[in-house]
Amino acid sequence: MSVLFQRQGFGDLTGALVELCTRGECTKDRLLDQDITSIRLPLSDDVDPAPGPVRLRVTRENEDRPVIDVSADVRLTFQSDGCDGGAHNRGLAFTKDGGLTTKIPTFLQKAWAEQVRSRATAVPAPSASS
Repeated sequence: MSVLFQRQGFGDLTGALVELCTRGECTKDRLLDQDITSIRLPLSDDVDPAPGPVRLRVTRENEDRPVIDVSADVRLTFQSDGCDGGAHNRGLAFTKDGGLTTKIPTFLQKAWAEQVRSRATAVPAPSASS
């Protein structure tokens, strides 16, 4: 499961604790200085795809009360790997205006792709000397 999180409208959240939980699993991380963050939560192979709660919580550093605490009931979808395997998962989005949703806005997809491209480097990685 993953959430594209747009922090616009929430001020500086650099270093804030972000938590994503569903179906008894949680992941926690600190937000970097990015406009959009992809938060990923690996799910077990035997996860129940039926609708269930997904919770996203963001708490600024040195604060106890979350600035964002939202949830939504989400049904997982099966994605095949094309080789008789695959897994249940779901992509979501969170924006201040749209909340937590399974409909990822096109503007957010494009902004995420641009952010990834802008952080990519054209400098080749150092190679091992022979």
